[in-house]
Amino acid sequence: MEKRAGIQSFEKFKYINTINALADGDITKWDIILNMPYERVLTKLLLNKTEAEYQKRYGDISREP
Repeated sequence: MEKRAGIQSFEKFKYINTINALADGDITKWDIILNMPYERVLTKLLLNKTEAEYQKRYGDISREP
């Protein structure tokens, strides 16, 4: 579904997609994110991934009969 919607059009922005997501779309926060220690940013990305996986599993379970 994402491909049909055109997700590939974001590929040209490369890592900026991640910076923008971490900054909640606020361009004034990009430099703050870019200047953070790598370990902190990686930890946040892993946390986001874990939360998304949990939410998907929870949603799947809640739709079970």
